[in-house]
Amino acid sequence: MSAIATAADRASSRPTRARGPRVSGRLLAALLVVASWAGACGTGGAPAYPIPDQDYSHLGLSPSAAATLLSLEKIDDYPLYTMHHYAEYDYSEYASGREVSSGRALRAAGTDPARWGCALFAALNDPNGGLYGRNFDWEFSPALLLFADPPDGYASAAMVDIAYLGFDGSVDLTLQALGDLVNLLDAPYIPFDGLNSAGLAVAMAAVPRRGNLPDDPHKDTVGSLGAIRVMLDKAATVAEALDLLFSYNIDFAGGPPVHYLIADASGDSVLVEYLEGEIHEFPGEIGWHLATNFLIAAADSTVGQCRRYDAVAAALEAGAGSLHPDEAVNLLREVSQSNTQWSVVYDLHSGDIRIAMGRDYDHLEVLRLEMDEQ
Repeated sequence: MSAIATAADRASSRPTRARGPRVSGRLLAALLVVASWAGACGTGGAPAYPIPDQDYSHLGLSPSAAATLLSLEKIDDYPLYTMHHYAEYDYSEYASGREVSSGRALRAAGTDPARWGCALFAALNDPNGGLYGRNFDWEFSPALLLFADPPDGYASAAMVDIAYLGFDGSVDLTLQALGDLVNLLDAPYIPFDGLNSAGLAVAMAAVPRRGNLPDDPHKDTVGSLGAIRVMLDKAATVAEALDLLFSYNIDFAGGPPVHYLIADASGDSVLVEYLEGEIHEFPGEIGWHLATNFLIAAADSTVGQCRRYDAVAAALEAGAGSLHPDEAVNLLREVSQSNTQWSVVYDLHSGDIRIAMGRDYDHLEVLRLEMDEQ
């Protein structure tokens, strides 16, 4: 039986740090105990974030940036953290092709797809809500579930490998000085998977490099992870996500080439791949969709290309594209590998987010993104 960590459980063991007052809003709630924070819009001219009780300008931090870092919570010892991003971030930074706003170098990612062994699926035929599941298989990855609510976009929750921001997981970040956490302000630029409040979910999986990428001189360039941020912030449907994705050139520098599995709350889904200078779309037409680490555009058949793909496909077919959340978690367990860093199941209707870190499927962190009315 899964253990569900509630906000009350965490509070009893959490180290105390100076924080601003919490105010109600629309971002994060633990499934059993609600912990509310400020949303995108304040009232009466008040800032839309908890006001820090200290001035951190000597660290170069605005009040919203300080509030962002002060919201950091450790919820799993693997570790997994949560944070609410109240500071502004600039679309031009990821439109420029840089994955992080200050130009800090990403961790050397390598391009060997054998080291990136992810599994993605969308089970969309349940009338009570579709599910999106994802295993992130890679090197040891301290993780952050980042909640963002931009004033001109959709609220979202996204998983971030914070080793890319210079954190190796060896120390508890909630015990560190605020000035040592400033790299976390770049977390919005490098989401690896996520869900937004409109019910759109998207993730990437690494694939072999096959030929040149499309390069249109009339389009801006966005990094492969920044593209996920664009879609989470701006798209409510698969069709809108495709329009956005195709309006950019994708830069795979600093990591392997990837493909994207996108799904929305209406039951629509698509897999997008890049092969030999062309973009390929594979719509999900049977109520479910999936991807692992091979290019469907380069394969004569999906059967036998990947054991994990075949296992997920068989499970989705057996359930006719309808899975209970526990079944979705168990499916991720079945296809996990020794290097699975996190497994996450997003509910596209309720906003529930189930996360298992480091293959500890008997201990799920269960959180929620408050959804827009659909």
